[in-house]
Amino acid sequence: MSGFDAFGETTSLQMSATATIHEFNETTELGLGIGNVTVNGTRRPFFHRRMDSLQLGLLTYKYYGYPVLLAFGSIGNILAYLVCTRTRLKKVSSVQYLAAVAVTDTGFLWTFFLTPLYLYYGVPIIVQVGVCQFMTFLNYVFTFLSIWYLVAMIVEKFIGIYWPLKKTTMCTPFRAKIVMVFMAILAVTCYSYVVYFFGPTGKHITWCHPWPELTRHFENLSKIDSVVVGILPYAIIILLTSLILIRGCEYYRISAAVELWPRQDSSRSDSAQCAKSDTKLVFPVLMLTLISNLPMNIIRSAMSLNGMQMRSSLNKWNNIFYELYILNFVIKFLVYLIFSGNFRCRTWNFLRTTGEKLRQRCERESSPSSDPQDINMEAITREQNARACLMPRQSDI
Repeated sequence: MSGFDAFGETTSLQMSATATIHEFNETTELGLGIGNVTVNGTRRPFFHRRMDSLQLGLLTYKYYGYPVLLAFGSIGNILAYLVCTRTRLKKVSSVQYLAAVAVTDTGFLWTFFLTPLYLYYGVPIIVQVGVCQFMTFLNYVFTFLSIWYLVAMIVEKFIGIYWPLKKTTMCTPFRAKIVMVFMAILAVTCYSYVVYFFGPTGKHITWCHPWPELTRHFENLSKIDSVVVGILPYAIIILLTSLILIRGCEYYRISAAVELWPRQDSSRSDSAQCAKSDTKLVFPVLMLTLISNLPMNIIRSAMSLNGMQMRSSLNKWNNIFYELYILNFVIKFLVYLIFSGNFRCRTWNFLRTTGEKLRQRCERESSPSSDPQDINMEAITREQNARACLMPRQSDI
């Protein structure tokens, strides 16, 4: 279930709803008026229909909030990726999945934003031939990878807890990269059909929508997608997380009874610290994903599998849950900072080091350059001095 699908239902339109900004009469059959209004001397898209205060508030939030969420989420995800790949945290295999999730979340936000960019601001990028198919395809791929990378991460933690002797051979950064590449190839292959099913259609209103003659086949494929993306990964996460918590409680009870506090080798203290920080990163992200994604996925999966139309009362709740779903792709970086002190330390050191390097580079570029002749003379002098030092003196012979 891509972000395009969810956005279409949250606006009470069809799948991948994008409407042109022309005349109010063109959208009367949808119950949604779209036109232009002048605000502070600027022509902006304007929507009007019979809606309550909640719907009006959500519409205002989307109009002004989506650009802010896009900017904030992109900056946070890029910074999270750099911290996970440019610091010592990269030695932990689970952190490789967090870096990949940062990439997929950023890709989802940008492909998702093309729809409200057209619907709310009248920028018709998403309905261009080729762009519609490719961006929808990427949105499906990023949606799939974002949740299944988390599944792979919790599977790795499960192996480390229940089969600790196999952790050093199975849970390595190299194997994590192999798993991520395999999942990416699988997602690209399985969702390649989206390119052939979608296209800009409509007489008076332009939609990035499945072709009418393929709608029935696309609905059948959407039911499979609902299970693969909306039900199965969350069931695996809940099951494995519960088993990990059970085993963790057993370890805590045994260690508290025996008071076993093993001495830690100083050469392994850094890797152990990274492992602890990895645990503090993984479980808050999983809890955030379950809380923000499950409600909307349950509603949408039930509707998709049963072939039911979304009722108005249920649609209001789906609109609210969908905003929580979008926030999941935005605030992961804040979760890392809040729950992991080691991640905060690594982030601060990375920013400080990067700022120092940029400052030194700017100082070198802004410093006045010396005369080329003086530079050449200095180089010749240094070369002559080096040769004089290497040549044996006559008194030594």
